[in-house]
Amino acid sequence: MRRLPAAALAGGLIAGLLAGAGSAQAAPGKPPGLPADVDAYAARYQAPITCGAPQAGTLALARLLREAYGKQTVGTARDCPASGVPVSEHSDGRAVDWMLDSANPAQAAVANEFLTWLLADDATNARRLGVMYVIWNRQVWKAYDRTAGWQPYTGPNPHTDHVHVSLTFSGAAGETSWWTGTTDPLKGHWLALGGARSVLGGDLGAARTVSKSGVSRKDYHYGTVYSSPTTPVREVHGGIRARFDALGGVAVLGVPLTDETRTPRRPGAYSHFQFGSIYSSPATGSHDVRGAIRDRWAALGWENGLGFPTTNDTRTPRRAGYYTHFEGGSVYWSPATGAHAVRGALRDAWAGQGWENGPLGFPVAEERAVPGGLQLDFQGGSITWDAKRRTTSISLDRTDAPGGNP
Repeated sequence: MRRLPAAALAGGLIAGLLAGAGSAQAAPGKPPGLPADVDAYAARYQAPITCGAPQAGTLALARLLREAYGKQTVGTARDCPASGVPVSEHSDGRAVDWMLDSANPAQAAVANEFLTWLLADDATNARRLGVMYVIWNRQVWKAYDRTAGWQPYTGPNPHTDHVHVSLTFSGAAGETSWWTGTTDPLKGHWLALGGARSVLGGDLGAARTVSKSGVSRKDYHYGTVYSSPTTPVREVHGGIRARFDALGGVAVLGVPLTDETRTPRRPGAYSHFQFGSIYSSPATGSHDVRGAIRDRWAALGWENGLGFPTTNDTRTPRRAGYYTHFEGGSVYWSPATGAHAVRGALRDAWAGQGWENGPLGFPVAEERAVPGGLQLDFQGGSITWDAKRRTTSISLDRTDAPGGNP
């Protein structure tokens, strides 16, 4: 997924390779203004969704450890796989590795002191920091399986040379009560965005609602904040929210996975959701792009390829399929052919034949170079563009054409 960056990140340490830990010292000092109530435990494991740099809450936790216990090595990032698909919380910037050696009594004492502080009083400090799980010296503690306590860790790395802390989405974002003073993750995100000065505007005093599926939402003056047990807290506002609501909201696109984000080169914005995206520009308005059509459009360069969508994800009127029109072409999908782009003179000629309802049917491949021009193949034939003459020619295969003779 895009911007949802797929580029590999350089692994890094936020503290240099400094001296190892000394004797145990004072626990981290609590910030002022902590509320009386405590953040909820992570209800489920929150798998990484994107590759990304160490997040604000992750970096803040690393600083907290250094300030309380000395200048040990605290690692926060690792390279993402070449595929761009994250494989751990390190990939999306939600993990800290605190380099302490369990075989060194002084360093082990520091680790054990910290973990005792972290999990004391029903794991109050772990919950306030948004800790999802901890691995140390062949054992793991999971917030989403807290009644089991410390359990044997059977992964390939025994974690005898470092304490691993993985954070929830809110913990990594620095949006838990330790950093924001509120235990409501929706309000914490609103505060992190700038509160009443943000694009969401002021708090309407609306109640937080929770659906049967565990999706939470809270409305603000100009937008809405959503969360679920397995996704980050994110907002929608403006034309993108209007389109999201018109589609049926969470029931159709799922919860947002990104805040509204500016497109990097052309004027516009987008929000990614669990089951699609909505893209908006001043010239085209806000439209949804979903499924294999979105995947094909993404492979062609998103709005920098075919341009912004000019229609929504639309069912073809007679034959089973869907299409989306863009500024620079269209992408058509059917169960039999998959999703393929059609553009320029080839698209014009196909439209003149009746689109997918004509003798050519749906496209079955992407346009390809042929001697003297381009060719696009369809279920019922092909269209060739002559670059020199700037003309198109149509070749029908009556055997494979929709409705053709066997």
